[in-house]
Amino acid sequence: MPWSHRSNTVVRAAAALDAIRGDSHYLRAPKMTVLRLIEFYRQLLQAYPEALLIYLIQDNWPVHFHEHIMEFLAQHPRLQILRLPTYAPRLNPAEKLWRWTRQSLCHAHPYCHDFNEYKAQLSACFAQAALQPATIRRYCGLDSLKIFS
Repeated sequence: MPWSHRSNTVVRAAAALDAIRGDSHYLRAPKMTVLRLIEFYRQLLQAYPEALLIYLIQDNWPVHFHEHIMEFLAQHPRLQILRLPTYAPRLNPAEKLWRWTRQSLCHAHPYCHDFNEYKAQLSACFAQAALQPATIRRYCGLDSLKIFS
């Protein structure tokens, strides 16, 4: 597919994958700032109001250690962060959700000249993942985990 003649545009997303049910949650933004990440954390807390604890696996992206993030986490102890070792994306099943998204949308996409359409298709791709949690669980290798609900 052709590259766009327009400037390189970027879209960012935060995503989480429920290891038990296979549900996926995401927040798409032009830039993933501290405030956007906190907004995403709030979204996760609201998605699981009955959960006593929510364990969220994260990498070592410096924004995850920002003082406002740490303050938010201290104020919301239901959200417990489990940090991955450095350079270990293979340990994070959500990385496979990113791969699924890239394979189903990003690879040779026809939207290179229409960034707004690309963003709409990206949202649709995430919505499609949310509609098929069992497929996403299998794709991300979560069916083989020994997790008991």
